[in-house]
Amino acid sequence: MASRSSLFHSPLLLLGGFFFVLIVILGASRLSHSADGEGIAPNELLVETLGAYDGGLAPARDRYIGRVEAGRRVELGFDIASVLTKITRREGESFNKGDLLASLDARRLRAQQTELKANLARSIASLKLAEASLKRIQGLRRSGNVSEQSLDEALRQKEAAMADRELVEAQLASVDLEIEKSKLFAPFDGVVVDRLSEEGRTVALGVPVLLVEESGAAEIRVNVPLELAREIEPGQVVSLIRDKVEMQGRVERINLSLTSSRVSEIYVQPMDQSLALVPGELLYFEVARKQAQEGIWVPMASLVEYGRGLWALYMAIPEAEGSEHAIIERTVVEILSLRGGYALVRGGLSEQNYRYVLNDATHRVVDGQRVRIASKTQVN
Repeated sequence: MASRSSLFHSPLLLLGGFFFVLIVILGASRLSHSADGEGIAPNELLVETLGAYDGGLAPARDRYIGRVEAGRRVELGFDIASVLTKITRREGESFNKGDLLASLDARRLRAQQTELKANLARSIASLKLAEASLKRIQGLRRSGNVSEQSLDEALRQKEAAMADRELVEAQLASVDLEIEKSKLFAPFDGVVVDRLSEEGRTVALGVPVLLVEESGAAEIRVNVPLELAREIEPGQVVSLIRDKVEMQGRVERINLSLTSSRVSEIYVQPMDQSLALVPGELLYFEVARKQAQEGIWVPMASLVEYGRGLWALYMAIPEAEGSEHAIIERTVVEILSLRGGYALVRGGLSEQNYRYVLNDATHRVVDGQRVRIASKTQVN
């Protein structure tokens, strides 16, 4: 009995019992895990693919600064010299076409005008006297009471009187024009930007008095590279950004000549004429960047390094149409551009086989491996 009791308490027997219980527990756990796996083969990795190609990322957009400019911005001045007596508008005040903006001292001109009017009246009187004398001498000449010379002298006196009248009329017209030029009228509807002179100052010929801008005809000037300017056409609708709000504009004209900054200029008219654009205001001009080469956008997580500057994609090609079982195939691609978490690639990838590309877990597969494509419910 003692030997039997020592046998039951033997360490070897206890250790063997422990391993037996452990094997039973592990076997039950494996059977339970196999039941939960719904029959997935132990060597088939569950993978997720990208699905149908949706066109990829939108083209990147380049942004350029545009400045609002008035349709006409001019310096107004007089083409005669005199003392400035009045300016009717201050900075920021608007005006209509034909409004009086400024005037000069015209007293000297009006005095000349009065003098010339008197001279004109005298020349008209002299002309009437010469005409009456000629008529009288012509009557006496028919009766033979005056000589031929007297008749010629009467004709010359009439012609001289007519010439005097025409001279005075021309001088009077010149003075009238000078008086008219002593007043500065608005050439268009606009607003005063700056007063360049003040009342009481003697202004010389051609010296500007007011800086004005035309209202209601603002346009946007944008400096762009020559290559881009050549691609844009007059009448083309483009995007403008003002205070983070996008609006549309139409290209009015293009200046391909390079400026001192080595850029070309395009002029854009906002399509919404109700916008109160202020000259000098800055906007942004946006245009879609053209891709130099065609390619397909794929997530960076789908790419694995291949070597020599090339990259690879793994695709799960179904064994049959609609089958969830697939074989891994590797295709080599070249990266053209990067944006965010995506890469533009070209090579052994097309829009047709894009849906087979593995979304991730590319480090766990090899070429020729048999896998199982995950369904949406399994992924979620």
